[in-house]
Amino acid sequence: MTAQPDLLVKPDGRTAMLMASGFTLDLQAPDASGMPIEDIARALAYQPRWAGATRTFYSVAEHSIMVSRLVPGQLALSGLLHDSDEAITGDIVSVVKVLIGRDHLKARLEPIKRALERRFGFRGDLAAVKHADLVCMATELRDLLPPAWMEWGHLPPPLPDTIQPVGPDRAYALFIERYEEVKHLGQAAQPQGDARRRARR
Repeated sequence: MTAQPDLLVKPDGRTAMLMASGFTLDLQAPDASGMPIEDIARALAYQPRWAGATRTFYSVAEHSIMVSRLVPGQLALSGLLHDSDEAITGDIVSVVKVLIGRDHLKARLEPIKRALERRFGFRGDLAAVKHADLVCMATELRDLLPPAWMEWGHLPPPLPDTIQPVGPDRAYALFIERYEEVKHLGQAAQPQGDARRRARR
């Protein structure tokens, strides 16, 4: 269990997220300082892509590893952690984001994303990561989803290689392994107070 000695008040279970290590993240004022990468890896390894509609189980962790290998090398950490907030929210499929309102969702979840970026030193909302994400989506559609009479014109061509899902336990191990390979690319974490002061300038 990860200790959080700075928490002087017991977190409210209605607004704080409990992670596998015992770490708690207050979603009203998120500060991910000290959160172990294992919490992200485990949640994403057990989180299905496509709301579980794939023919075999395929995790967000496996998707994230694939994205990290498609982006330019210096962006590999950002590629690996681009969906890290889904360790908190779950994988909200695109059609549900449209239904709820993308702008509304983005505004509500932005503080969580920023907290994770500060903790692990990656950069969000990068064009190269978004493109790799779409390439992976096209490949997943071809290899893992049933054929469907739907328009996917916004997607680039898929990868030539076929996806071979590995299951949650192996995905967890591979995610941690990939993180160890690319964590040196992270930027030094900014104290939360400093980040807030800079945002007000």
